[in-house]
Amino acid sequence: MLLALAIPFAAATEWPAGEVINPGLTVDITEGGFDAIAELVPTLLPSGIPIGDVGDGYAGILDQCYLGGYEYQLTNGQVAIEVSSVDISPGDGVLNIDAALIVSVNTPADPFDLYFSFECLEDTCAGYVNPFPVDVHTSMALSIVTDDAGMRTLDATMGEIEVVYELDGANDIMLSGCTIGDIEEVLNYVGLSVYDLLIGALDSTLQAQIADLGPTLEETIEDAFAGATVEQDIDLNGATVHLLVQPSNVEVTPASVRLWMEGAFDAAPAACIAAYDTGGSLRTDSSLPTPDEVPTGIGKDYHAGVLVGDDFANSALYAFWRGGLLCYELDAASSPIPLDTSLLNILTGDAFAPLFGEENKPVTLSTRPISPPTVSYAGQYDLGLTIADLNLDFFAELDGRAARMISIELDGEVGADLALDSATGNLAIDIALAPENFVPSVSYNEIESGANATVVEKFAGLFGTILDSVVGGLISDLAFALPSFSGLGLTELEVGANGSEKDWLGVYASLGPVSYTGGDCGGCGGGCGGADTGGSTESSCSGGCSAVPTAPWVAVGAALLWMRRRRAD
Repeated sequence: MLLALAIPFAAATEWPAGEVINPGLTVDITEGGFDAIAELVPTLLPSGIPIGDVGDGYAGILDQCYLGGYEYQLTNGQVAIEVSSVDISPGDGVLNIDAALIVSVNTPADPFDLYFSFECLEDTCAGYVNPFPVDVHTSMALSIVTDDAGMRTLDATMGEIEVVYELDGANDIMLSGCTIGDIEEVLNYVGLSVYDLLIGALDSTLQAQIADLGPTLEETIEDAFAGATVEQDIDLNGATVHLLVQPSNVEVTPASVRLWMEGAFDAAPAACIAAYDTGGSLRTDSSLPTPDEVPTGIGKDYHAGVLVGDDFANSALYAFWRGGLLCYELDAASSPIPLDTSLLNILTGDAFAPLFGEENKPVTLSTRPISPPTVSYAGQYDLGLTIADLNLDFFAELDGRAARMISIELDGEVGADLALDSATGNLAIDIALAPENFVPSVSYNEIESGANATVVEKFAGLFGTILDSVVGGLISDLAFALPSFSGLGLTELEVGANGSEKDWLGVYASLGPVSYTGGDCGGCGGGCGGADTGGSTESSCSGGCSAVPTAPWVAVGAALLWMRRRRAD
């Protein structure tokens, strides 16, 4: 009975490997964000639209020359569009789009040609239409669609496009070089007007051309969110993780638009992890903050916000841990520096010296990560990574076999803060790998357990030097070049823990015109980002900027350097 009660409780504390977490993250765009996005609309619209040949005619009772027969033909027509203003505002379930345009048809320097005949009176005019205001209104519905393979994408559907304008034929349509006055006078006698006929032809053409912009805007919106649907295998240091991220829901309210994203990470357990794998990642269910809930110190006037749940982040960390990302082995042959029993003598105060004599023997160093890392958003850093039960195992040949001599366990935290340079578009990642944030302890030493205190003392004393001289240069000055879209990009960035349990990482950005376009890595330690290599993700820059000290006691540092290089190569 007790076991049956315990099973549901245990299941609630873990996300099984590969389980879809929904929502894993959300994207919010506020009214202010849509105001910034509206500035892009003029760049999406063509500045000129060719009209093509338009015209009509009536043969009359007998033929074109008798009893009301007429014909007109407009050629070389060109519509020019200037956007005065665009307003995109979220409403109840749809985005409302209003645009004020200034439209003109040809110019005095480049007129259209108008051929007209009426009861055998014919002529050809040159003409243009003075700029006139046009108001356009439409709406856009956003929804999630699922294809035959079960993949979900964002779908945008434009509503009916309303085009409203007024033209005064005689005052707005300029015709010259013909006997249009005579033709107009005769047409008026039978209740027709060349201006009315021309306005009718332009109206149908203008309505059709503006309506054709609907699919263009739909495609632009859908393409912008197409990258939100991802399913691929990511390989890091031999750990292969299957990633699925896709939109699951979209909510449009008068205050904002929220896109819900679901995701899953899965990996086959590596041999080095199988004994410790519980089958799932840490689960800390909590309520999702609303778009107007922001951390203390961050204004509600942000344009775009992203919330990343700790369950989602922990499932990613668990998957890479499960796939063996933190499992490494460094032997004397592959080590960039001497790796032998002299290291054990330094750590133990020569407690192992009698076992090996005066001749140094090769040592193998391997990591044994017993527990997956977990994230924390509530600490002193924007993003905290808790490391627990990370064991460094030292093996040496003893009595003709490889024996584990000692294991040192590391427990601590790695922190990272995010900072945006709005002038360059570089997102800097300041990693805090402080020695004082880690606590070493001896987890295994069956041969000389009396030396454990010495091991902790010696290792703690060396750890700071290792991090500073070997690892520090590799994690400093990390930055990623952010892209812009048609001159629109991030201008400000604020980060803070959100939610009642502080288990949602909120990243809040302001959007605006920027000069940066995004770029490649700028050398060692700068701008090293991920590059898609067809299903795997590799760093586009290589590490290895710092010189490796040659003293044997930095073998642990060499291992850390080697691990970092393997991740970067």
